[in-house]
Amino acid sequence: MGAERCPELVQNCSTGTLPPRPDQDWILRQLKLQGYPWTYNASALGQYREQLGACCNASADLVLTQNNTQNGSQIVYDGEPDKKYLVDEKLWEMLPQVSPFQDAPYNTCAVVGGGGILQNSSCGPEIDRAQFVIRFNLPPMDNADDVGTKSSVVTMNPSILHARFRGLSRWRRPFAEVVGAYGAPLLLIPAFSYVGQSTVSFQALYTLEDFGSPARAVFMNPEYLARLDGHWRPRGLRAKRLSSGFMLVSAALELCQHLTLYGFWPFPTDPEGRPLLHHYYDNQPPKPGAHAMPDEFTRYLGMHMQGALRLHLGRCR
Repeated sequence: MGAERCPELVQNCSTGTLPPRPDQDWILRQLKLQGYPWTYNASALGQYREQLGACCNASADLVLTQNNTQNGSQIVYDGEPDKKYLVDEKLWEMLPQVSPFQDAPYNTCAVVGGGGILQNSSCGPEIDRAQFVIRFNLPPMDNADDVGTKSSVVTMNPSILHARFRGLSRWRRPFAEVVGAYGAPLLLIPAFSYVGQSTVSFQALYTLEDFGSPARAVFMNPEYLARLDGHWRPRGLRAKRLSSGFMLVSAALELCQHLTLYGFWPFPTDPEGRPLLHHYYDNQPPKPGAHAMPDEFTRYLGMHMQGALRLHLGRCR
């Protein structure tokens, strides 16, 4: 699909002047996503990379490292900016010395959302051909034909440790075994977004080390997340909090030369009107009011039309 098919949407996405509540009908009126050829536009991607690099610098600052975090300094929680955490020797030694993203830019990246639109997509082989694959919140990996098997980064909200593993008070081995299903990824944890999430996040790191897991836990940098919010808020994204998906797509725009999104579709029916589960693995809806998924999706759609990334819907073969 070329931008000339819908110049209004491209212009609106770049200026932030979108409908107050873009819904499925409005988005489908813009176009049928798979009905037009898509063309990669390195210049459009370069503009996003330049803007996001200037504000946020994912390659250096997406995660806390010894290079960007001084021993003895205070970390400000991005979700509770009046709260701080002192960086002592114990925490500082948990951090990698340098950013794990120093090899960026990666040639091809797949960002795999959890949307029900991935069911019966047969996108697994295409996803696995990407050099760098990002997944969210420890999703089930028992449907390789649709979602693939490769994982470079897997995010995990600390709340999962309480909901699924009893805060790692006893269920440490099951946690290490679940993470083991992803191979040897970076487990990316927002340990300093809200007070009360840090200690259990540290336990996740220790558990993986204690059980000899090839996976490595790293902590998202709350300063990066605050700067990212500050970048997108004046551009029209004013939800209580950016979703993990939007955070990592923003990072991937900096880290990747060719970027494809799979499983990003926030509506209960697909573009042809067929009903969908909320996730490809369950029908659990998100917490109301936390994120603005349709607004975020409209940005992805605009980026797709500009050629900065490819938004894949439907089947892969």
